[in-house]
Amino acid sequence: MTNEADRPAPPRPGGDHALILRGAGAASGAARVRPWSFEPHVAQLVLFQQQRLPSLADISRWEAHLGQVGYRTIRTGAVAAAAALRLEGAGYQVVQELVLLQHDHPEAVAARAPRGARGTRRVGAAEYPAASEVDCAAFAAGWRLDTEAVADVCHATPRHRARGVAAAAAAAAPGSPPDAFDAYAITGRDARQGFLQRLAVRPAVQGHGLGRMLVEDSLRWLARWRVQRVLVNTPADNAAALALYERTGFHRLGERLRVYERWLA
Repeated sequence: MTNEADRPAPPRPGGDHALILRGAGAASGAARVRPWSFEPHVAQLVLFQQQRLPSLADISRWEAHLGQVGYRTIRTGAVAAAAALRLEGAGYQVVQELVLLQHDHPEAVAARAPRGARGTRRVGAAEYPAASEVDCAAFAAGWRLDTEAVADVCHATPRHRARGVAAAAAAAAPGSPPDAFDAYAITGRDARQGFLQRLAVRPAVQGHGLGRMLVEDSLRWLARWRVQRVLVNTPADNAAALALYERTGFHRLGERLRVYERWLA
């Protein structure tokens, strides 16, 4: 059976480069659009600043443009309450709800969790396809990252750290070539704020502690830069991820994030 990560990329609406959409007024927001991973006719709409939202007229104009360049559906990135209300006013529907969690003391994790014998290793740009392959194994269709999306996550913050780790029995794990990594994480940093942006573990080796290793590695790195607040989000129905984050010191925030979608006529 062919993995989605191995399939050639279909033609991309709007060309190979991301589109930048801007609001008409000085106070209006802007957004970046690229094809959704493995769904070339779905536009991934990521708002640049959720404090400056596009107007309903801006959204309508953006939809018309995206339809003209070949997109059939718009799906947003995760948005907070104010942007959610604006999108709902424009007719968008919720397709995913995310729990937002925060860690307030990464330095405490760094103090009690020294590097283990099975340390993580750097995942460079040449290994983004391998990270995408792990991602495709770990996540359901529609929520997997292709190679370009892995790169986008890495570059979403001014500084990032991408790390992978192999299971002790990697050669025996189904779908794991020798010397490959079986789990990876991308961590971002913007001044004193940190973000655990992506964490994926092959199903064949879940429960072996690789996810916890990567979370603690992320917290140690952020602590070295004196980051004081770390955020992560995960789908509300992902009980295993929620338990992992809470075991490593994250606590749930009252606010939830949402992903929205709208079909284009």
